[in-house]
Amino acid sequence: MIDSAAFVTTPDGRRLRTFASGPLDAGAVVMLEAGLGASGLYWGLVHRMLAERVRVVAYERAGYGESTPDPAPRTLERLADDLDAVVNAQEPSRLVLVGHSWGGPIVRRLAARRLAAGAPTDGVVLVDQSDEHAALYFRPSTRRLFAFSAAVLEPTARLGLLRVQLRSLVDGMDPIAAAQALDASTNPAAARAAAAEQRLVGSELAGLRSRPPRLGDLPMRVISGMKETPADRTRGPLIAAHLETVAAHPGAVHVRAEQSGHVVTASEPELVARQVLELALQAGDRGVGSRASGDDSSI
Repeated sequence: MIDSAAFVTTPDGRRLRTFASGPLDAGAVVMLEAGLGASGLYWGLVHRMLAERVRVVAYERAGYGESTPDPAPRTLERLADDLDAVVNAQEPSRLVLVGHSWGGPIVRRLAARRLAAGAPTDGVVLVDQSDEHAALYFRPSTRRLFAFSAAVLEPTARLGLLRVQLRSLVDGMDPIAAAQALDASTNPAAARAAAAEQRLVGSELAGLRSRPPRLGDLPMRVISGMKETPADRTRGPLIAAHLETVAAHPGAVHVRAEQSGHVVTASEPELVARQVLELALQAGDRGVGSRASGDDSSI
């Protein structure tokens, strides 16, 4: 899948490990942002499908895999700073940002920033994103659950239980690639990184509610996992939240992943790849360096 692994250095000197594949002359760059608690290696199935047509890049956020931990609070602004460093290193003339789960808010924050600056930004794909329109994130019980989860992540990693919990992320990947993704996502350092992000999810989503990123008519696909299981009773509220996000954005289209719960990247990777490619190829039809109108004054 990966034809090159490299490191991008952030302005404060940290190193972020990136994984790239696909033709260098494809024009469009697709940037993949992982969900909370995972190395970008778990994008493997989608990554391989996209690389047949476009240049595609994933990476490990601070503290995961071989990326340097970050001592600063892992706010959305800070996360977007790191993603921006990785994007700028690719020097894209056209760009599609893709975020799964907690990666959705991260790519939206960066997209709004880039639009305001006039930087190439041609589309966003949100894969079952953590959505601030879902009231469930702001319940006292959810806040307690997030705090408990952050507190036990590192002990869970040391006991080997975190590896078991995250196995669904790598379903369908070849055994070697799956093991590499789990190794980078479930060691104690990665668990500490995940805990640092987890502690701020509630407050950062609240911030998005009060000051939503302004994306204008930027083309957007919002993919929802439609399959509810006994272990996941959040489907209904999350789907409703995704529909609210779509209604708020003129360029947004809702996409139903009928065979998936939350981990659409593993259960329907071809659906994700198809939505991403459509935006990337549309960007090419509009011309190099296309822009969508946007205003980041709320950030």
